[in-house]
Amino acid sequence: MSGIFQDLRFTYRMLIKKPGFTAVVVLAMGLGIGANTSIFTIVRGILLAPLPFPQSERIVAIRSAMPGDDRPGDLSLPDFMDIRARARSFESIGAWSESQAYLTLGTEPERFSSTVMTPSLLSALGVQPALGRGFLPEEGIDGNQLTSVILSHRIWKDRLQSDPNVIGRTFRMNGRVRTVVGVMPEDFHFPETSDFWIPLGIKAVEDGRGGRWLEVVARLAPGVTPQQANAEAAALAGILAKEYPGTNKGLRIVVDPMREAMVGDVRASMIMLMSAVGFVLLIACANVANLMLARASSRHRELSVRVALGASRGRIVRQLLTECVMVALLGGVLGVFIAYWGNDLILSSIPTELPYWMKFEIDGPILAFTALITLASGLLFGIAPALHVARGNLFESLKEGGAQSGTGRGQHRMRNGLVVAEIALAMVLLAGAGLMIRSFLRMQDIGGTFDPDGVLAGHVTLPVARYPENLQKTQFFAELLPRVRALPGVIAASAGGHLPLGSDNSSTNVTTESHVADDASQWPVVNHSVILPEYFATLDVPFRSGRDFGPGDGPQTPRVAIVNESAAGVLWPDEQPLGKRFKFGAEDTAGWCTVVGVVSDVRQHIETKRIAQVYVPHTQAAVQTLYVLARTHGDPALLAAPIRALLKARDRDLPFYEVSTLRAAISLAVWEPRLYAWLMGAYSMIALTIAAVGIYGVMAYRVEQRTQEIGIRMALGAPQSAVLRMVVGQGMRLTILGLGIGLAVAFAMTRLMASMLFGVDPSDPPTFIGVSVILALSAMLASWLPAWRASRVDPMTALRHE
Repeated sequence: MSGIFQDLRFTYRMLIKKPGFTAVVVLAMGLGIGANTSIFTIVRGILLAPLPFPQSERIVAIRSAMPGDDRPGDLSLPDFMDIRARARSFESIGAWSESQAYLTLGTEPERFSSTVMTPSLLSALGVQPALGRGFLPEEGIDGNQLTSVILSHRIWKDRLQSDPNVIGRTFRMNGRVRTVVGVMPEDFHFPETSDFWIPLGIKAVEDGRGGRWLEVVARLAPGVTPQQANAEAAALAGILAKEYPGTNKGLRIVVDPMREAMVGDVRASMIMLMSAVGFVLLIACANVANLMLARASSRHRELSVRVALGASRGRIVRQLLTECVMVALLGGVLGVFIAYWGNDLILSSIPTELPYWMKFEIDGPILAFTALITLASGLLFGIAPALHVARGNLFESLKEGGAQSGTGRGQHRMRNGLVVAEIALAMVLLAGAGLMIRSFLRMQDIGGTFDPDGVLAGHVTLPVARYPENLQKTQFFAELLPRVRALPGVIAASAGGHLPLGSDNSSTNVTTESHVADDASQWPVVNHSVILPEYFATLDVPFRSGRDFGPGDGPQTPRVAIVNESAAGVLWPDEQPLGKRFKFGAEDTAGWCTVVGVVSDVRQHIETKRIAQVYVPHTQAAVQTLYVLARTHGDPALLAAPIRALLKARDRDLPFYEVSTLRAAISLAVWEPRLYAWLMGAYSMIALTIAAVGIYGVMAYRVEQRTQEIGIRMALGAPQSAVLRMVVGQGMRLTILGLGIGLAVAFAMTRLMASMLFGVDPSDPPTFIGVSVILALSAMLASWLPAWRASRVDPMTALRHE
């Protein structure tokens, strides 16, 4: 034990003796450890921490997918009812769909988040109201008597002042009087930030099997695994496909742990970020190992004296490892502070409220992870100098002129190998970051197909209780939009079901009149949206051919549609689409839609690569909720108040909500890929800096070791340019070798990122060429600095150097 304390005391003296060296290695390790700690905190909060439900490992999500779908999605109401009646793998099964609630709790009408759910949802989640009761089974049967409502704890506390007599209180919500029957617990936030829960009367809802809008969760029966439930669901999907071939042929029903369904594509992004910060830590370790190796070489005479005085090689190795571990511990402490700062920075860059189940806290398990990687890092970068000392001939350093005995070929190879490893790792990381950044730029690039500037967008939802008929919905917007267009400064105004590059999307299978296929599962999948006239003029989307919707396109006239160029190419390749006819899904009995116009492509959804889009008029496919859009010459935000006043004059209970400029809405839609690209870029810059410092350190050390040789060359007449070429050439040879290895590894590894890229090939030549040039130039600069210093050495001073 006393020997360990001696090692610690000696380590302390050595570290404070070289404060600049200590600061560099501690900073390098702190950056690597801090980045890993920060990202692991996020990964743990998303992928590893338990969900806030009793026995959450037994809760699964049940989803469906048709051939051609990008990912599993919702279930139809009939399919849900069949699964509930026939499946034996579940103890309880519940369904829900997010909705909106419109009511007045103060002086103005407000929009709240609400959830329509089956009474069995709470039992599937294992949760019961804190006050009152849940919904009764009969409240999920008779749709005409669905007047109950359950409140969130936040609404009860903040808006109703924790009224102890809230049970039995009534509200007029969405045009219907509802009675409060329960209040949920304070920590219950499902789904996300729902304020109200109302019962879904499944027997009273008339819905086709092709309309998939229900999200479904279930609690596994005791002893049943997700794999067994998945097998039963697959078998049941096959049965339904035979019973209902028109809608269910090819339909897959999948059962996944609830966390898997909630995480979705985020898992791949988290793995990518963990790999990136892992590379940063490896580069930092290689860099510090190089620096420690150089320091061990300069201490050969000191270490030889200690051996001569009786210290064993094992004792010397232990001392060096102690120093490395101490440096790593200091880096770990710094890394914790960097992680705190990094987490705050990352969270502050997220413009939306985090899901209720995500908790990003640096607690005991996170600190244990940090301690583990700190210790591992210290041992990792301490191996190289320890092996060098253990294998070297320390006694040579005691001989005259033996001060340089630590600079043999073996050490040079080791140091060169570490630099090559740094360059290769940096190349892989830079390539991945470059692909992510280019993908993000492609994702938000609208390509000039529409102009988002000067446009205001906001939601308007018509309550079903007051606007149950399609004619009422169409009349409402037909009367509202002319008044919006008459506002001062308004150039054009319209409404649509989705925003370009928004977070919502609708897709369906379609078939054309000229290419009817018996198997509906093989029909092409396109996005579709409901719009009103002047939608494309408001967004400044050019028509390629045909016309816009007009007053003649009504509910009693033949169905019409507008398609974008991609949809025209998918449905009628090498044909003129105007006048062609198609229909939606196998259950579409309303007749064929005739194409009357073709417009430029406008991508509707940020997460899907499918851009084939069809548009139908609101008069022929009325919906409750639309985005109202208005273009102006001035500041579009100034239109919010006048439009809100128009709505209030038309219906005092209707709010104009989620109002923003279209440019801001697009920026919000791409925040997640923007954050990933920003993080990858930041980590890449850290890795590039550390790698450049590593090259500089190797070349500076090599110049120092060859000072006499350089002096002799210059004394014999060698020009400064020759010295520059010699030193820079050595650095660039290492760089080229590292780039070659890194390119080979990057070409292989970036294939794993293919699913996360949009419009960019994993082997994108501009990206690989660009990052190679950046890395080569950085390495050249790092090599040039010591070369420049060497070329200005006084030959006489160099000849006296030892």
